[in-house]
Amino acid sequence: MNQLPTDQLAAQMRGEIVVPGDPGYDDARHVYNGMIDRRPAVIAHCRGVADVVHSVRFAVAHDLPVAIRGGGHSVAGHGTCDDGLLVDLSGMRDVRVDPVAQTVRVSGGATLADLDANTQLFGLATPSGQVSMTGIGGLALTGGMGMLQRRYGLTCDNLLSADVVTADGTVVTASADSHPELFWALRGGGGNFGVVTSFEFRCHPVGPTILAGMVAWPVEQAPEVLAFLRDFIVDTPEELSADAVIQFAPPLDVIPEEHRGRRLIGIFLRYFGTDLDPEIVRPVQEFGSPVLDFIYPMPYVAVQQLLDPLNPNGNLHYWTGEYLPELGTKQIETLSTYAATLPTDHSIMQVIPFDNAVTRVEPDATAFSHRQDSWLIHVMAQWTDPTDTDRCRSWAKQAGADLRAVGSGDSYLNLVTDEEDVDRVSAFWNEARLSRLAAVKAQYDPNNTFRFNHNIKPA
Repeated sequence: MNQLPTDQLAAQMRGEIVVPGDPGYDDARHVYNGMIDRRPAVIAHCRGVADVVHSVRFAVAHDLPVAIRGGGHSVAGHGTCDDGLLVDLSGMRDVRVDPVAQTVRVSGGATLADLDANTQLFGLATPSGQVSMTGIGGLALTGGMGMLQRRYGLTCDNLLSADVVTADGTVVTASADSHPELFWALRGGGGNFGVVTSFEFRCHPVGPTILAGMVAWPVEQAPEVLAFLRDFIVDTPEELSADAVIQFAPPLDVIPEEHRGRRLIGIFLRYFGTDLDPEIVRPVQEFGSPVLDFIYPMPYVAVQQLLDPLNPNGNLHYWTGEYLPELGTKQIETLSTYAATLPTDHSIMQVIPFDNAVTRVEPDATAFSHRQDSWLIHVMAQWTDPTDTDRCRSWAKQAGADLRAVGSGDSYLNLVTDEEDVDRVSAFWNEARLSRLAAVKAQYDPNNTFRFNHNIKPA
């Protein structure tokens, strides 16, 4: 590659430009998944919308593809690239809450921790994910699942408007009344259409205290626990989130010593009803003979951080996210097999009910494609020793294949690692939806400048 005139870009920027060989370059190019090792030609640490505009125009002028980093938490590593320009939004983390209108304006580099800390000052929350270090941008643009979804839908269902820098360096505001096709595409179409520098979300009264925690059993009881969860969730309030989590028990005093370091299956409960009635979760606590019963009133912001220790930056990851239309005998047998064979003490499986508010949205209302009652299975192989890579990746890939064999074949793109042998884009969007998205892509990014994502090629 010819020497780029980055001094010209630096002269226009308020933020810092970093190129290979500069101090801090290696730190700046790293992302959450330690499996990802890419080397951008230019990293633009943006401090405002103008910096983003100048960076995109520079990239287009020099025929550089553009990657976009918000929180840098994409397991597929989309927050970095080889030989392109990385627009780093991590310095743009402003959050402004309107408690009267019950809305929040969030800059493109903000994390879920930034969002929650500010909305909770007013007893409000926007549906978001389950790990506080996650960037709101990548989460929202590809869906956004979390503990409020059964009552208030996905993160993208609560998006009211977005400011977007498109491939020609123009700033547009997408909403129901302005650039409506772009607004439709942003709600589930990923980072294909431009750099979103701010999001406006609807908020809802939640917290500041909710009832939360986990009840857990030995993993040998996985078939019974999964069948119990399937039946229990049917008649529960929408304010209750109940996910099965399969993991190795950490060395905590609340866990009996004989179960520490062994595989457990737990039900992770979060209830934000106005009364915080403990009777709502009592059936879970009374099922079988749990080895862990840890349910207490907790601050909402603390609950949103409970899974953070299980997801540290820098570990090696290979994930898949598959939908099952039901938890029948075949599905429970498959899940139980993989629950019993988690390959490392960092690896996790999560079984998430996908129902209620998320499935009441009309299928064509947003680009997010999956609106059927089902179960989302998150398979997360996670390890620290590179010599475990082949074993752990093979385990996760086989788990995904076996789940697809008893499932719908649909995927949730926020939870999948890029792989050559499975067409995840087509598995997420059907032909008609993909055609519509490709038309939006052609209008706002005709040369596929924004291609480091679950890519939609322009029509």
